[in-house]
This record gives sequence, C-alpha cells and structure tokens, in this order.
Amino acid sequence: AGHLSQTGLELADPDLFARQLHYFRHVPGAIATLSMCTTGGKDWEDIWDLIVPLGWWSTMAFSFYIAFFTFAVMNILTGIFVEQALGLAKPSDVECF
Repeated sequence: AGHLSQTGLELADPDLFARQLHYFRHVPGAIATLSMCTTGGKDWEDIWDLIVPLGWWSTMAFSFYIAFFTFAVMNILTGIFVEQALGLAKPSDVECF
C-alpha cells in the first residue's frame, strides 16, 4: 500500500483492502483461502465479496475454481469411495460357493 501513498491515491475502502491482504497477501495464504472455500472452512461467499471489486476476470476465475472443485474433484473422490464400498460388499469366492 506504500505505492498508493506516493501517488496520492486514497483507498476506496481500507477495510476491504485489509481483508484482501489478510486472505491473499502471499501464495500460501491464497492457497489456504481457496482450500477453505472448497472444504467448508470458510464460506466462499465471504471471499466472493473480496474478489468482486477486482474485476470480471478474477470473479470468473474464482467461479470456475469453485465449480471445478465441487463437481469434478468431489465426484472423483465419491466415485473412489463408492467403488471401494462395492468391492467390499461383493461376496468372496468362498461365500459364493
């Protein structure tokens, strides 16, 4: 934020900027924030409110990430568990004989 004070620009919403810095200051923090959004640790709507002021591309990227994780990754994980459960429920050769 130091460069903003040098140009004389004022932050439109200092609280918004502080919250954006809290969640997205560093790459590991951003990864943790995105992980929390998709696993229930943080409501993604709260993060959405921080991303909307950044513009159309950022909101579309965030929407795609949430949709991709929800539908693709969770379906893959569910498929793995269901496949394993069906394998365990199948009678063994001794039980079939």
